[in-house]
Amino acid sequence: MATLPDLSLSPEAKAIVDKISAKRGPMRGGPYASLMHHPGLAEKVADLGEFLRFNSTLPGDIRELAILVTARSVNQAYEWVAHARIGQKEGLPNDVIERVRTRGDLSALSPRYAAPVRLVQHVLAYESIPQALFETVRSEVGVNGVAELVALAGHYRLIAGVLFAFDTPLPDGTPAPF
Repeated sequence: MATLPDLSLSPEAKAIVDKISAKRGPMRGGPYASLMHHPGLAEKVADLGEFLRFNSTLPGDIRELAILVTARSVNQAYEWVAHARIGQKEGLPNDVIERVRTRGDLSALSPRYAAPVRLVQHVLAYESIPQALFETVRSEVGVNGVAELVALAGHYRLIAGVLFAFDTPLPDGTPAPF
């Protein structure tokens, strides 16, 4: 396990922590606590994450479904736990969350969820998006929404890598989801 040195923050780095925490709440572990060992990098990663989470054109349930599919694809428990709760708050049905968690049949999801899931799965598999699927998703969320789904998959795979690399534990008392 990679162990990061104790963190000593400059005034500039503390300002970055404050900026990140303003949208996300106190930094108590998670990917940004690790990334703060390189404050400039943490800020840039957080800026993209903030845009994707808080300024997205996607409906919240679709956005969180894309994040959960990404987290489950690499078995990232911390990311899963955080975004399953957010998904519920955004109206993502519990049965959809559970189907992703248990690796159930996602093709049986309602069209609202099945097409974005398939698009994210293509991205995660490093495959081109079939034109018919692109058109289906575009008709629901627009071209910007398609671009955001692609970026969400890549961004949250990056976040998963940070969480794995520095062995970020689940919050105390949180059971492992898988």
